[in-house]
Parts: sequence; C-alpha cells; structure tokens
Amino acid sequence: MFGMQDPSQTLTQIERYMQEGRLEISEVMATQFCDMMLGKRKRDAQQQIFLLKGLRLMCDVYLIRNKADQSLSTIKRMHSERKSLTKLLQKHAPDMLISMSPAHEDYLRAGRLYAAAGKKGAAKKAFATCESQRPGHLSAALAVAQYMPTKAHIARLLNALSMAGSLVLSNGVYRLQPEGSPVVLLDEMMSGLEQIASASPTHATDCQEAIQGLATQRTAIEQGEQAANAALQSALDNLKPKHDYYQYG
Repeated sequence: MFGMQDPSQTLTQIERYMQEGRLEISEVMATQFCDMMLGKRKRDAQQQIFLLKGLRLMCDVYLIRNKADQSLSTIKRMHSERKSLTKLLQKHAPDMLISMSPAHEDYLRAGRLYAAAGKKGAAKKAFATCESQRPGHLSAALAVAQYMPTKAHIARLLNALSMAGSLVLSNGVYRLQPEGSPVVLLDEMMSGLEQIASASPTHATDCQEAIQGLATQRTAIEQGEQAANAALQSALDNLKPKHDYYQYG
C-alpha cells in the first residue's frame, strides 16, 4: 500500500505530491494512511502523531480539491485525535507537549473547510476559537472577514493588520509576519481586502486605506526607503555598540 511501512516517509511523500499538484493520488494515499493508523487500536504517542498529521493532510487536500463537503467527519476526527494525543503526551512524554503544533492552526484549518462547505455557524465558531487562542491571528481574521464581511469582523481584521508589524520582503516575496501566527502573503492580503471592500461598500474606504498603506510600504522597500525587514533591522541596530570603545586609550 504505497510503501506505508514507514509512516514518516509516507507522510513526506504525500506532502511532496501535494506540492507537485498531484492531488488525486495525495488524497488516496492520505485516506489509506489514516485508515491504516486508525486500524491500530492501541497507538503509542509517535503513532498518534503520525495519525494527526495524516488527518491534517486529508483536510488540506479536501480544501484544495474543492471537496470541503466531504471533510466534515475528518475535521471532527482531527480535533478528537488531537485531544487523544495531548492526553498521551501528558501521561508518557510531557516534555513533547511544547513541540505540538498550536491548536489554533487546526481551528483555522477547520474554519476554512467549514466556510467552503457552507457551514456558516461552524465556520464562525472555528475562526472565533482560533482568534481567541491567538489574539491578532491575521490569517483567521482575514478568512472570517472574507467569508462574513460584517462590521465586527472587518474591524478585527484591520486591528490584526495594524498589529502585524511592517511589511517584510523575504526571498523576493512580500509578506506580513505577525508574531505568533502564520505568515500572510501581501498579494493574499490585498486581494482579500479588495474582495471585502466590494462585498461591504460601507467599509470600502477603510479597506482601501489599508491597501494603500501596504502599497506605500512596498514602494518604500523597493526604493530603499524602508528596510526589507524592519523588525530584524531594529534588532541588529540594537546590537551595535553605543560608543566607539577604541577611542579610549
């Protein structure tokens, strides 16, 4: 079965296929992998980690393949198996708890799938949980504002954007790097704000001002008037000695 004797290698292979756009075989492999792991009645901590990662990959491929309506049981299973893993680690390997992927990532994943499946209540709850666990979570704020462009959701997005810090240029890609939550690409943010402005004309001015602010930062970086990574540059500047000690004999 696709060389599944080595779970770690199988998961890596599924990820590689997804990156290559080979989504059909990725879905087949992820499904069979999870079925195989679920068939093990007494899983140790490492097997539980493999299972949870497999369920996440299943969720991701469902979203990419526009099959969110088929993901609902997988989402529930993902949350359930995460709780089981937490209990296992608390009992047998508490030092590994810190290395677990943050729970807010799974709630963001669930929110996107619920939204794509048209499950408005479940999506709203998942996004809210994500934001409550990680205040200022820019990806969640953007996703929920795109899905439900209410006054409150747009206000939360603009607040999260203001908290995200300066625009960063890394490896030729412009991005926002909010502390403690995932990177959001500039193109994704700007297209999201455009979409929200169109869907909610009442808030179009605020969204357009945010877009213009980001565009201004991008131009400043391109022209060398703003550091490509202002936070990093500030940290480096703080490391420089305040005095030239060589002047003292």
